[in-house]
Amino acid sequence: MKKILIPLLLLFVLCPAHARVVSGKVTCGKKGLAKVLVTDGENFALTSCNGKYSIEVDDDAEFVYIITPAGYVADWSSGVPAFYRKLTGESFDFDLQKHSVPKASAKNRYHILAVSDPQPRRESHFQQFLGAPLSDLVQTAAALDAPAVGVVLGDICFDVYEFQPRWKEEIVRVGIPFYPVVGNHDHNKAYIVEEEAINTYQENFGPENYAFFLGKDLVVVLDNIIYSGRHNYVLGYTDERLEWLEKLLTYVPKNAHVYIAQHSPLNGRYYANMIKNHEKILDLLKEYQAVFLSGHNHTNGVFQYNERAIEHNVGSICGTHWDTYHCADGTPSGYKVLSKSAAKLSWYYKSVDEPKDFQLEIFPFGSTRLHPESLIVNVWDYDDKWKVEWYQDGEYKGKMEQVDDYSPIHTEELRKKYEGTGKTPSSYRHTKKAHHFFKADPVASASGNASLVTIVVTDRFDNVYKEELKF
Repeated sequence: MKKILIPLLLLFVLCPAHARVVSGKVTCGKKGLAKVLVTDGENFALTSCNGKYSIEVDDDAEFVYIITPAGYVADWSSGVPAFYRKLTGESFDFDLQKHSVPKASAKNRYHILAVSDPQPRRESHFQQFLGAPLSDLVQTAAALDAPAVGVVLGDICFDVYEFQPRWKEEIVRVGIPFYPVVGNHDHNKAYIVEEEAINTYQENFGPENYAFFLGKDLVVVLDNIIYSGRHNYVLGYTDERLEWLEKLLTYVPKNAHVYIAQHSPLNGRYYANMIKNHEKILDLLKEYQAVFLSGHNHTNGVFQYNERAIEHNVGSICGTHWDTYHCADGTPSGYKVLSKSAAKLSWYYKSVDEPKDFQLEIFPFGSTRLHPESLIVNVWDYDDKWKVEWYQDGEYKGKMEQVDDYSPIHTEELRKKYEGTGKTPSSYRHTKKAHHFFKADPVASASGNASLVTIVVTDRFDNVYKEELKF
């Protein structure tokens, strides 16, 4: 009897009772797709040569889902690509579509539209989004010449969760698959426990941590809101989320571009402090070309953390919470367009209802708060590989001096919005000091005639933007 009991006990130790295995198949039409990654948010498996998989899932797992392979996309007619299945059974199949456009020929060419913080709080806000912003996205996407995706970088709504399914219904009109990121306002504020607060988001959008391939590169969507209820949260990554990312990266070739789509930037709220576990994620990505895409601040900034890691903290498409066209730092409402071609990545900031080359605004003498005696230029997507130069009456005067200042346009837009209402804007709507302003000090013409100042801005991709001002 004892000889029988000992092997049985060993069996229970080696094969715990809670182990659960699910299986299925990944196809495109009738063809099984091999080497497709499948995960439950902790464990990974690969499909076989005929597209079949089997994976042991964790007891706490909510979903089984695939890391969509390059060249394919899950059906996105619902407003969210159907790359996931709720764990309500034992078998889950995925049927994918080819992801291509007629003009695309070269491999590893693609585009990403990065949209931050739509954040409607009331019906009028949602209707504003359905106007110029959505139309602008539709037009931009229609002109792209390679496979494209969109990512919405969190705060899809402002605590009004019935807007989540409506976002899905409307974003389909852009004509490309759009992937969601969870923001702090997408957590249900009625709950204190994060696992409960995230449920509403999961019901509408699926898992909050997932990924998909674009060409040879990978886009990873990460939840970097550590939520504790009633709008209380810490910005950063839990150890569990980074452990999942570390496992995922073992399937990604070194030196690939890895995009991390998240809500908060690495340097936190208004760039004040680096977020929790930022060192760990930068270390995990040290052998890749890391591109962080984020929102949250409703301002625009480009940050180079090291030679391999850059971040685009994208200005909000809602401007200042739908009160003004400009964001609080003076960035026009808009979004980022990133493009990969011939192994090179480029990007530009696309302002709503403005042409692609709208990249600066000039303020004459007496306009700005901190430099009223100077001519000021706002270059909202500036980074240290750009040049901002000026000429007076055709004579080259050199580089403009980078300074902190406040956008006079945003200040005036906010004043007009609240004028006569008896209300005052909340502090987070106030015009914010930003570092993407530049000053020059032209001198009056000796002849007494008007002088012509020419501003020449050259971005890191050698695109040149010119504006002129007479004074």
